[in-house]
Amino acid sequence: MPTIANLPGADVNVQFPSGAVKTVNMIVLLAQTQHAESMSKFGCSIARNAPTLADLREQYEMPAFVRTWDCMAANLRRFHADLKNR
Repeated sequence: MPTIANLPGADVNVQFPSGAVKTVNMIVLLAQTQHAESMSKFGCSIARNAPTLADLREQYEMPAFVRTWDCMAANLRRFHADLKNR
């Protein structure tokens, strides 16, 4: 069952390094990537419930060295590109 409306192609099953298989929605991932990029450029967010660095690190199992918005934005952009090219 798709997570957003009627867009089954937007859901991608991904196996993370921990072995867990999670469904990643490409639309949500793109929004989170753009949020990380705006946080790295401007340092503030207009979203009330925007995810923190710790939330994104936990959700996408990013390594511990991802501690800045610049690094998070680059990693999310690469992750999005890898999933798009599957």
